[in-house]
Amino acid sequence: MSYFWATALPVFLPVVVLLAGHWAVRPLHGPWFYVLSTLSALGIGFLLKLVVPATLVSALVILILNAVVLIGFLLWQFNRSGGWVWQIFLIALAALQWASTPAVLALTATHVINTELLLNLASIVSIFALCMVLTALLCFALRLSPGLRWPLLLLTGLTLLVPLSGNLLLSLIKLQVVELTGLRLSYAAKTTNLTDKVSYILLLLIILVVVVAGFTALSHRRALWKATKDLIASRIALADYRGVRRVLGSILAIAVLMISGQAYWDVIASRPPQLSEATRIEIAADDMVRMPLTPLMDGNLHRFAWVADDGKVVRFFVINRLEDKIAPAVVFDACILCGDKGYVQTGDQVVCIGCGVHMFKPSLGKPGGCNPIPIDGWKVEGDQLTIPRASLETGIQIFNTVITLDVTDPVTGKKLTNIDAPHRYTHNNHTYFFADEKALEAFRDNPEKYVGKAAP
Repeated sequence: MSYFWATALPVFLPVVVLLAGHWAVRPLHGPWFYVLSTLSALGIGFLLKLVVPATLVSALVILILNAVVLIGFLLWQFNRSGGWVWQIFLIALAALQWASTPAVLALTATHVINTELLLNLASIVSIFALCMVLTALLCFALRLSPGLRWPLLLLTGLTLLVPLSGNLLLSLIKLQVVELTGLRLSYAAKTTNLTDKVSYILLLLIILVVVVAGFTALSHRRALWKATKDLIASRIALADYRGVRRVLGSILAIAVLMISGQAYWDVIASRPPQLSEATRIEIAADDMVRMPLTPLMDGNLHRFAWVADDGKVVRFFVINRLEDKIAPAVVFDACILCGDKGYVQTGDQVVCIGCGVHMFKPSLGKPGGCNPIPIDGWKVEGDQLTIPRASLETGIQIFNTVITLDVTDPVTGKKLTNIDAPHRYTHNNHTYFFADEKALEAFRDNPEKYVGKAAP
């Protein structure tokens, strides 16, 4: 599910519900009126994004304007006349909010028409088309069951005003207009967290409207169809019954599609890439790591992990950079800029999980930027790839993951873990752990006496 779909739906779905309730009791215009007014309002919203400065004061003014427009819109519902200007206000403010979403204007990473651009544009067009269709269908459903209009509008207004009030309070606290207290901060946190649930709440309300409207409208029309004796009148009643059923079924299908799409994005698509399992390797007695070369030259990323004596996990990966010959890159699974978040492979590119930068395989092994940190000293010896222990040890300071190891105090023989041991000491590239300072001092004075008695 596209990022653009997932960011547009929570912003424009409330407008769909509000406008459906608005036009359900008013004379309808031609389709071009709604299309042109919607496009004009979207243009106004995007234009406001370009001219409104990104400051705390501007953000507060926009929040206040949203609250005023929403309350004004709900009060206007007591007046059955016109009110097309409310459509402009609601869509323009929604467009302004959506345009302020991070990366929403980054349709593609390049300046040419490519698949990514086309898919993102298709996603935007599809969500707007679905919203417009849903507005028209929901308006029809509310005309069938007018008693559902006010409950739907009031519940929608409440669903929007609660997180809006939290955002207003949070903005006032940031501007130091309102004093920060635990109670106020708690209210702001709990109410703003509802923002992510607005789409689901409104879609469930729409489904509820469909169920109630379907029960009343369809049961009445079915009874009328069954009771009609005249053949022509019976066919008209049947067509009416089937038409209403199709409309309500379409609303239900769109609502389910939107819930599924939003849930897929929230649960699956928006999660950061996950690192593949790393194969644990051991260092031989001659302080070298030896790995068969051929299995590593398939063009895929092969991740490995070496656990140092202190429990620090040092990750690295091997990948063949070129398709037509053996050209391995042996690098740490970390970069200078993003730390040890690691890399994943996507097609012929390797992606930094920390910042999302894509790198082509031929560039791997070179230092700088978001390129993975190169490992020095590795060699291809016959059909083996060799890496010196000293080269892997340079990565100990890069990584943060530490696993628990069972160790033994070489002086007292006490069983410990590397995490709980109060003292440690490095001797001849090995780390030893001690239960107390007395044992540590004894080891420092004569380490050769105790080397070999512990399993660091």
